[in-house]
Amino acid sequence: MLRKFAMSIAAITALSHSFSAHAESWFEVEVFVFERQHPSVEKWLDASPPKLANNTVDIITPVISTDITGVAVGLNGCSSTDWASDTSNCNDPKVSNNIATHPSQVPFNIGASSPQSAYLGQGPLLLAQSQGQFSDIIRTISREPYVKGLVHLTWQQNMQSRRAAKPVRIFGGKDFSKTFDYHGLSVNKPADSSNSMPAGDYSALGGFYDAPKISPVWELDGSINIYLSHYLYIENNLALRKPTQKMIESTPAAFNEYAALDIDGKKQLAPYLQSIPLIQNRRVKSGELHYFDHPQMGIVMQIRKMAQPTNVKPIDLTVPRSVSNATSSDFGSN
Repeated sequence: MLRKFAMSIAAITALSHSFSAHAESWFEVEVFVFERQHPSVEKWLDASPPKLANNTVDIITPVISTDITGVAVGLNGCSSTDWASDTSNCNDPKVSNNIATHPSQVPFNIGASSPQSAYLGQGPLLLAQSQGQFSDIIRTISREPYVKGLVHLTWQQNMQSRRAAKPVRIFGGKDFSKTFDYHGLSVNKPADSSNSMPAGDYSALGGFYDAPKISPVWELDGSINIYLSHYLYIENNLALRKPTQKMIESTPAAFNEYAALDIDGKKQLAPYLQSIPLIQNRRVKSGELHYFDHPQMGIVMQIRKMAQPTNVKPIDLTVPRSVSNATSSDFGSN
């Protein structure tokens, strides 16, 4: 019964895509982000950490993490297909119920285990390392002094209007979550501290937006949104994080665990993870090499034309599942 049901859904999906295939415009995107490790006189202590849109697609986490949700609570976490088709739920920890382990350091080269090709109606698709073309560029830039590569990946995506486009999350480097939270505040507090600020209550700090707890806290984090409006446009919303110290407004007891300088009981010098933003919007041409410069980092990007997909992704019927446990992503919907 399930096989017949799935085949019927596949036939309907294939038919619907045959009418809309002409509207899809696929391109290949390659990104290399690196850090400049020389001193800078610019200050970014008041910059906010990157705020991710609810429809942001994460194609990196399914590759570098190990989903232990099924072992822990008997529920399915978000696969790479889920991230592309149901971003709202996957970005909401209360809905996704996804529990995963992750490395303390993101591998520099992110890629699928084998070469990939896109299907009609599919979301952004991570490619294998062998499908990238930046080897010489990365080698050349890495020879420069004080340069550290953070992340390199290649993916394919269907370019859409700005309103319909989904940003792709980009992150790399080390995980700071053992010492700092997503907002940059130290988490090294005594377990029995009765004066610690309640979790999620940042009203005494001022200037911090109300965002959910996010772990891990990556050294590089943010998103890249590419959309098509007669021309191609790239919107970078990234931040590089670096440990430092900052005078933070607080009540006298709020940060006494830091044993830092107390000035009139209003401010204290506390450990802080600053966010150094790189926010740019640029009109680009396909095939050209684009470089986004910054005092502390750089981005090399290329958007390449590719052979347009013509087929719908086949349904994997090798593992029987009940209809109640099947998701929309299992039937090839977007």
